Amino acid sequence: MGLSGGLAVFVTERTLADLFDLTIGRVCIPEGYAELPIQGGDDSVGASALRVCVLVRVQADEVGGQLVQLRDQIDARVYLGCVCDQAGTIHRWVEVWVQDLSQLEHAPSSYRQALSNAILDECWWTNHRAFADADPALCVTGGWEQRHPLLTLLDVEGGCAVHPVEEQSGEPWRVCCDEGVLSARGLPGYGTSLHRYGWVESLGEDSPMVVLTAGGPLNSGVRPVEEVVGGGLLPWNLGGGLLMVRAWSPFGFDQIMGHLKGVETEGFRHGKTLLDVGQLTGMEAEDAMQPRSDGWLMCARHSASERMLESLYLRLKLIGDAIEQVRAVTRATQRPILDLGPGSFQVRLGEPGCGLPFLWTARTKLMDAGRAVALPVAGGDASYYMHSRGVGASIYRPQAGFDQIQGRGSFRIRESKVHGSDGTGVVDGTFSTQERVDPSRSDLVWIRAQIGSERVDLQGTLERDSALAQGEWRFRSFSLRFDDEQMGLLRSAEGVPMPDVAFEIVPLLSTPCDLYAIAVLAVGGLLVDGDTTLAVALDEVLSLARQLGSDHDDMVGLGDRIVQLFDSDSRWVESLGPHRLVQEKMTAEEAFGLIPVELWAEVLGAIVRMVPGMGPDSWCRDLGQVRPGALHRVFDGSLGSFDKLVQRTRGLLVGDSWSNDEVQSVIDRMLMALV
Repeated sequence: MGLSGGLAVFVTERTLADLFDLTIGRVCIPEGYAELPIQGGDDSVGASALRVCVLVRVQADEVGGQLVQLRDQIDARVYLGCVCDQAGTIHRWVEVWVQDLSQLEHAPSSYRQALSNAILDECWWTNHRAFADADPALCVTGGWEQRHPLLTLLDVEGGCAVHPVEEQSGEPWRVCCDEGVLSARGLPGYGTSLHRYGWVESLGEDSPMVVLTAGGPLNSGVRPVEEVVGGGLLPWNLGGGLLMVRAWSPFGFDQIMGHLKGVETEGFRHGKTLLDVGQLTGMEAEDAMQPRSDGWLMCARHSASERMLESLYLRLKLIGDAIEQVRAVTRATQRPILDLGPGSFQVRLGEPGCGLPFLWTARTKLMDAGRAVALPVAGGDASYYMHSRGVGASIYRPQAGFDQIQGRGSFRIRESKVHGSDGTGVVDGTFSTQERVDPSRSDLVWIRAQIGSERVDLQGTLERDSALAQGEWRFRSFSLRFDDEQMGLLRSAEGVPMPDVAFEIVPLLSTPCDLYAIAVLAVGGLLVDGDTTLAVALDEVLSLARQLGSDHDDMVGLGDRIVQLFDSDSRWVESLGPHRLVQEKMTAEEAFGLIPVELWAEVLGAIVRMVPGMGPDSWCRDLGQVRPGALHRVFDGSLGSFDKLVQRTRGLLVGDSWSNDEVQSVIDRMLMALV
C-alpha cells in the first residue's frame, strides 16, 4: 500500500474496528467455555444478580489447559474472568488476581528474607488501594483484598465454586492468622514467616490444621491440604490467597502501538484456541465516509502528512498516559515498580459517539504495580529496593548497576566501635572477592560473617579508593545496633582473616529505573519498523544521548542540538528519522516532508531525557536519585514534556481554523499596505 492511501493499518481481512466491540450489545460466554463463580453463595432467586466469575474451558485446551491464565507473577496468578448476570451476559471482562506464594522459591534469598505473610498482604492491599484511587471504575472491590477468602476449588461440571470442609464439623477451611494458635501448635507465625496453615476458625484452638504452602513444617495433627479436599475438582485457590479483581482489556500496549504503525493484529488466544471474547461483532460502517469505519479521524482521502501526524499524536498520547499511570500508582505506594515492560500496560478503548474515531478514546492503563520490596536496612540515608527476579537480562532494565550479585569473598574487620548511647555502632573492614564486581559508592553490600558459633549480618557500602591492595575494597557498615555480646564477638575478630563469607551486592534502585523502562517503550513505539529491531533502535538512542551529553551546551536547547546533529551527520537522520514511524518503505527525507524536523527533534529529546545518567540533559543523574517520600516526582519532567508534545501535535493536526484565518487576514492587510 502506498503512503498516499494512508498508513498501512489493515490486518489480513479485518480492520482493527472489526476486532473491537464498540457497540452496546449482549456479549456472551465464548462457545466451549463456562463462567464459574469464584465464591460459593446463596442460590435463591435474585441472590446474585451479578457475579464475579472465572472463565473455564469445559474441555481443556492442549496447551492452555482449562483456566485462562493471563500472567504468572512472583506472588500471584492472574486469570481471565468476567462480571456476568444469571442470563450469562457479560457486563465486564475482568482479570482475577489470586495470591500464590509457590513462585517465591525462585526469588533471590535476600528477597525472600525481606518478606513475610504480613508484608505480602500489606503490599497486596496497598496495590489494590492505589489502583482503586487512580481509577475506581476499573476495580471490583469485594473485601477479599484484605480478608482471606475460603479455600476454593472449581466444579466445572456443576458450574460452581466449592469450599472444602472439615469432616467432623462440616465447617469450611480458611487461612489461620491467629498467632497464638500457631505458636501453641509449634508452627511458624503468620506475620513473621512465609508459611501458611489452614484451620476451622469456629473450632478455635481445638481446630485441626492443614499446611497450605510447600515446605511448611509438619507436626502432630497437621496434614497437607491435599488430604482434605475431594477429587475430580479443579484447584483454584487452595491456599486461601487474597484476591484482586480489575477490569481487563484484550489489547496490549505493543499491540495498539503496532497497529498504529501498520502491524497486523490477531485476536486473543488461549493456548491453541483463538478466543472470541466478544470483540468480533463487526464494526464496518454503512457509510464508508465515516471516520469511525477504521478508527481514525483522518480518513484515507486526507493527505499522507495528516494521517502520519495523527499516528504520531495517538502514540505520544499513549506514552504520556503510561507515564501518568506509573506516577499515580507510585505516588500512592511510594515504591518503585522495577519490572515495567509492555506487559505491564493495557490499552482500553471507550465507546465513541456517532461519527467519532474510536482510536481517539484509547487510554493506557497500568496493570501491575510490581513486587519490589524495601530491604530492612538498619542505617543509611537511602531506601534499598530489591527486585523479585534478582539477576537476569531484560531490554527494559538499565543493565549497568541493575543486577544483584551474590557470591563468596574474604573479609577482615579493622575496627568495631560503639558511637551511640543506644548501642549503635559501625564496623570498618576490608573486603575482597574473585567475583566480577564493580560496586558503586551507593550500592548496599550485605556481608554474612560466621564468628564462632554466631552469624553476624553487616550492611554497608564499599570504597575502592581507600583500599591499599588491588582487588580490595574498604567496607564501612551503616549505623547498626549491636548488643554487648555481638560487639564482643566483632572485637574479638578484629584483624582475623575470614576467607569464606557470603555476600550480596544490592544496587540503589528506584523510580529512575521505571522512567528508563518507559523510555524503552517509547523507542519501541516510535522507532522500530520493519527494517530495525528494538535492540538496534535503543542502541541508537543511547548513542544519541551520549553524544548530546558530551556536546552539551547550556545556551542551546536540546531540540535545537538534535537538529544540528541531524544537519551535521546524515547517519543520525537515517537511524532515528521519522520514517521509522511506519512499517512501509519510506526515506527519511520523505518523512521529514510530513513531520516537521523541529517537532521530531523534540520527540527524540523527550526520550533522551528519560534515560538516567546520560549527562545534564537527563532528568535523573543515576538509577537511585529520588527524594525520600516523593518517588513519583521523578516522572514530572517527562509527563510535562509529553503533554506539550501531544498538544503541539494535535494543534498541527486539527489547528484552530479561525485563528489561522485571522492570521491570514492580518498578512493580507500588511501586503495590501505595501502595494
